[in-house]
Amino acid sequence: MKKVFLGFLLIFSVFVFSSFLFTNKGHDKQLVGIWKGFEKDRETDGVEKHWILQRYENGKYVIMFTTKQGCDIETLFEKGEWWTKDGKFYEKNEVNNIADVYNYEVKEKIVVDYKSIELNGESNSTYFFTDYKIDLD
Repeated sequence: MKKVFLGFLLIFSVFVFSSFLFTNKGHDKQLVGIWKGFEKDRETDGVEKHWILQRYENGKYVIMFTTKQGCDIETLFEKGEWWTKDGKFYEKNEVNNIADVYNYEVKEKIVVDYKSIELNGESNSTYFFTDYKIDLD
């Protein structure tokens, strides 16, 4: 019985340690808060997109997009998980469960530029956008 308990304890310890080792997700505190942004024709030709998002310290986010294409206006909501690792920004929404990867640069603590590395699981270095921090004080 003692050997079974020790074996279980060893397996459990390896599992816990490996989960910390392989999920080394950090959260750049500079990216926490409420942000807004805008882009036109960058992700999809003919589409203008505005957003407001909130990134929480625990790695969760919620975002509201408003898109305009011609006379059609649509509002979409998304939530998911974000993190930073090795100087990269990762964002994974709850729908497709695939992390998009970006290079990012924080400017003056209120502006962040993003440039895509990988979108929807595929290499993509053409998409870029900027977030602007909303100061509620």
